[in-house]
Amino acid sequence: MNWEEIKSDSQKVYPASSITLFMMDTESGKPATHWVDKAYKNYAFKEECMFNCYVSIDLTDEFNAQKKDLDFADIEEYFTTKLREVGICHIVARITTDIGLNLELYVDNVENSIDKFNEIEDDPNRLVNFNCEIRDDADWENVEGLLN
Repeated sequence: MNWEEIKSDSQKVYPASSITLFMMDTESGKPATHWVDKAYKNYAFKEECMFNCYVSIDLTDEFNAQKKDLDFADIEEYFTTKLREVGICHIVARITTDIGLNLELYVDNVENSIDKFNEIEDDPNRLVNFNCEIRDDADWENVEGLLN
């Protein structure tokens, strides 16, 4: 079965979630709750979704600070929903920071994902301002420590 056939079946491409919460200090030493989806530890299609998107959201940013009712879950859903419009998108972890949160996402189509990130960034009605770093990571090394 090729990737095009596999990705048409969401039950194959998206494993049942296995969210693990954990406490870890932020850079300033404050304890914070984070999560990782352990269902991706032995994910069979890592090489097909080889592009790591590290999304950082600074909630002290002037644009974001105006939104008093922002919820981390809403932010996570916003990015996964938008990116799933253009390809496969896995949200693997959320790391809480002193000023907001970081999301570890993996996508299969980097060109479409870049276009979508640019579209979100240019949308005056976007949910949040964000930064995104995208890199090749076929072995998912960027999240290996979190998944173990």
